[in-house]
Amino acid sequence: MNAQRASLNPVLRGAVLALAAAGLPALASAQGTMGVRLQSGLEVRGVSFKAGLGIKDVSEFAVPFGAIWNASPRLGIDIGVRYASVSRTPEAGGSKETIAGPTDTQLRLAYQVIPDVMVLTVAANLPTGKTKLSADELVAAGVVASELIPFPVQSFGSGTNVTTGLAVAVPFAGWAFGVGGSIRVSTAYTPLATVDSTYKPGSELRFRVGADRVVGQGRVSLGFTYSSFADDEFGGARIFQPGRRYITQGTWSFPVGNLGLALYAWDLYRQPGTVVVGGSSTEKQNVLTVGAAASVQVGRNVLRPQLEYRVHSAGVSKLEAAGHLLSLSARYQLSLSERLALLPAVRFDTGNIVSSAATVGFTGWGLSVGLRAAM
Repeated sequence: MNAQRASLNPVLRGAVLALAAAGLPALASAQGTMGVRLQSGLEVRGVSFKAGLGIKDVSEFAVPFGAIWNASPRLGIDIGVRYASVSRTPEAGGSKETIAGPTDTQLRLAYQVIPDVMVLTVAANLPTGKTKLSADELVAAGVVASELIPFPVQSFGSGTNVTTGLAVAVPFAGWAFGVGGSIRVSTAYTPLATVDSTYKPGSELRFRVGADRVVGQGRVSLGFTYSSFADDEFGGARIFQPGRRYITQGTWSFPVGNLGLALYAWDLYRQPGTVVVGGSSTEKQNVLTVGAAASVQVGRNVLRPQLEYRVHSAGVSKLEAAGHLLSLSARYQLSLSERLALLPAVRFDTGNIVSSAATVGFTGWGLSVGLRAAM
């Protein structure tokens, strides 16, 4: 019995931390080697569009910084912030729309109330990011907030918010089953430079269930997340009721000889929202992603190639094709020492966006280098 529980501990640990992260943008593990880890680097992203969308190209430059402190075997704390610069070039010529500045700072805490069984999380979004945007800045910020094309930074500032969550996982018949929930409460902020009115996002309630188990020499993880929102407010008045969101996820990882392989898929479905004044509905949306990632040991170093395909669909009355994306990327983890690692990466994208007028193709590229240090 003790041997069986020992074999389940890694599964429980992974399940409970994944469930706890349901309400957080990221989560540092509260277990592992005690000490501090620092992460920084440089990310550059570019996307070029063919004629018909009104955009010639978009580029983004970002410098991330993060620190993770495993204060004890039960307590993990991390903090992260980025500096980013975005430029959008119109198709018809003219000046570029740009936005640059720091993003909001995210501070997170994860405490294992019962090791490998129950995790309490608290996260705060601190308003260090850029708000009160001009018209040009608003256009540049909006183009990187894409459902289809991922950018390193997709939001600069969204005011203060606090998220609290609790997750529990228990073993049963070789599986780790779990449930997690969180609530996010936001304060108001001023999004526009030309309008002296505040915007307050509605509170979010998020609920997640998951299952995780060892299968042979591999591992299977399944998850489902449900989110609902209170009304958004502008100038103190209710203006918008966001639609509910449903996220389904699945991963199967297993070895093939000396190669580690992971197959994954996730689907995000957004119900249509409702504009309070007039009662009109926004589009419903769905994003389906499937992919495969490999891990190749090269001495002390690791090569991680990845292939991913993404389909975006949207519509008011019914879902229709809105675009697709095919991405090929590779990351190399170069161990410079026991405490220092360099992580260069490259990616290439191709796809299209379906608009009301035409289907517009695009190509994208990305380069990054990360630096990870343990103290």
